[in-house]
Amino acid sequence: MSRIGIGTTDLDGVVVATLIGRLELATHGALRDGLLKCAADVPTALVVRLGADFQVESRSMLAVFSTVWMRISEWPDIPLVLVAETDRHRHDLRRGGITRCVPTTDDLASALEATSKPPRHRYRRIALPGSSHAPGLAREAVRDTCERWGLPAMTGDAVMVASELVENAVRHAHSEPLLRIELRPRTLSLAVHDRDPTAPPRPEGHPAPSGLQLVDLVSRGWGHLPSPDGGKIVWAVLELRGDE
Repeated sequence: MSRIGIGTTDLDGVVVATLIGRLELATHGALRDGLLKCAADVPTALVVRLGADFQVESRSMLAVFSTVWMRISEWPDIPLVLVAETDRHRHDLRRGGITRCVPTTDDLASALEATSKPPRHRYRRIALPGSSHAPGLAREAVRDTCERWGLPAMTGDAVMVASELVENAVRHAHSEPLLRIELRPRTLSLAVHDRDPTAPPRPEGHPAPSGLQLVDLVSRGWGHLPSPDGGKIVWAVLELRGDE
């Protein structure tokens, strides 16, 4: 049975993921989810090394890197850089069109240099109780954060999104939520970590708007990522507007 492994190293906040094994249909999902887990802890950047110990069944399989790049460009909005250490990998990435969207270098030093100036951002992490008090505490924390960061036009939507995500974590995941509020140049994101890996239900087919339908309505995008500890992170991204 084919296997694929991801060895990780933290270099001053940059996660370097070294791939080992064979990328094929049977391992495609494991590689995608493994790289998304590497991004879920919000490192400064994610660098993926493709060396001699990494083989690819067909060039089309390399699209997994474009998928990961698109997913993490929404949230947590961190740089992804590929290190193609063999001529074969460099050739296949170019021919497959991957290098058009995903930055690619020939060596680790060049990749680290490419990630040395990540977008400026601010963030807060708030640990919440696994009780009915959590949504109210989340609303209070988001109001306070929007006031501190000078984002009055974002307060209403941000408070609603945080409240819904935290309530779902308590009600359905039976967890003590960890709320992360993050400001980047053009977006405000809210993410909630819980202990249940089960994906949240998509807000479709309900006669009346549900909480997640409202999140879907006001957000530029929302979704979930697997967490390294076996749980998940549910996130939503809001476009900055108004006074910002």
